[in-house]
Amino acid sequence: MKLEVAANRSRIVVTLTLVLALLPFLYLVLQLLLLRHSYVQEIDNIQPRTARLLGMLQSEERLREASRKADVLLADIAYEAGRDRAATAAAMQRDVRELIETAGMSVAGSQILDAEKADGYDRLRLDITAEGNIDALDEALELLQQMSPMVYVESMRIKPLRARRGRSASNDVLEGDPRKLNARFRLFSLRLQ
Repeated sequence: MKLEVAANRSRIVVTLTLVLALLPFLYLVLQLLLLRHSYVQEIDNIQPRTARLLGMLQSEERLREASRKADVLLADIAYEAGRDRAATAAAMQRDVRELIETAGMSVAGSQILDAEKADGYDRLRLDITAEGNIDALDEALELLQQMSPMVYVESMRIKPLRARRGRSASNDVLEGDPRKLNARFRLFSLRLQ
C-alpha cells in the first residue's frame, strides 16, 4: 500500500511540476495571441484610411481640377480674403454707384453699413438711394445681377416722385417724366475671412 501511495505522490509531484512549468508557457502564448489580436484590430482600422489616401492619390489631378473650378466659382460669388474689409466695402460701394449711374439713375446717397460676421465670411452691407425712371431701375437691377463678385439685393423700397406742375401760356402742364421714382437699395456682398 505504501508503494502505491508513493507512486501516486510521485505522479502528483511530476504532474504539478509539469503544470507549473506549462503555466508560464501558456501565459506567454496567451499574451502573444492577445498582442496578435490587437495588431489585427489596428490593421483593420488602418485599412480604410489607407484605401482613402490611395484613392485620393489616384484622383489627385481630378481633385486639383475641382479645386480650381471651386476657386473660380468662389471668386464670382465673394471677395477674396486678402483684402481689408473696409477697403473691400469701399470698392463695392464705388462699383455699385458707378453701375447705378451707368444704368441712368442718379445716386442721391450711399452709406456703408456695419459688416456682419458669419462662419467663414463677412457680409459687407451697403445702403444706396437713387432716383431715375422705371427703365433705368430695370437696367440697374439687371446690371447688379451681372456683377462679379455677386451683389445681393437684401431689400428695396420704391416710391414714385410726384410730377411738378409748370405754367404755360394757356394752361397747367406737368413737367418731367411721370415714371420717375426714388429707390432705396439695401445690398450686401460676401467677403471671405
